[in-house]
Amino acid sequence: MSLITLYQIALSVLASAGIAFVVRQLLHKFRKQGVLTLMSGFAVTLLFCYLMKTIFRIEFYGVALAVLALLLYVLFIGLWNDRKGSLTKRAGMIVSVLFIAALLYLSAINSEPGVDETFLLPMGFEGCVLINYEVVGAPPLKIEDNEIVYQVPDDGIINTSSPMDFGWVSKENSGAYRLRAFYVDQAGNKMQELPQEKIRFGANGSVKEEGKPERTHYYQLFGDEEVEAEECPALKIP
Repeated sequence: MSLITLYQIALSVLASAGIAFVVRQLLHKFRKQGVLTLMSGFAVTLLFCYLMKTIFRIEFYGVALAVLALLLYVLFIGLWNDRKGSLTKRAGMIVSVLFIAALLYLSAINSEPGVDETFLLPMGFEGCVLINYEVVGAPPLKIEDNEIVYQVPDDGIINTSSPMDFGWVSKENSGAYRLRAFYVDQAGNKMQELPQEKIRFGANGSVKEEGKPERTHYYQLFGDEEVEAEECPALKIP
């Protein structure tokens, strides 16, 4: 999980729970406290979780997002109703507001859009795609319509002369981007898009062999859960 995704999930949880709590308090002014106001808050929490998930394009963690938001909503209610500990209640609400503000700020400075990536896989391909960067004599990557398209060969290894941070918004940050994958036929025509649950773990890294320059790479796993156990065989130094 990237740092940006973590910020987006935290922001989604806090915003959903906070808005639901405000709605509950507004309803409570016009009705006596009861199951209806509580359940209305639950409904608003789930609705905003879905909206935030759609806005940030968070493909995974949907259930966890909803559960955390509902728990935080209940915590807000508990803090507010803590009649014996008004200091605890106020401190808890203030910390929550400050935390939301900090996450809003962090999300704003870290959500600059980056370059989308699309992998074109041979039909039936499952496993690791390895991209080796700064390979002398290899073709450079290209950005067209804010997208890098990777033509993946049968062995899953792509060599490029471009650096690892090609297309990033800065040296340290790739920016927010969409990653997709398609199966293509021999003519390169898209036949089927892989569902997001089959786009597995991916990571940057480097390999240093004695007497040789450091090699930088990125690998991305595609397929069922079993491919994660196999990791990336192409990374093994011969």
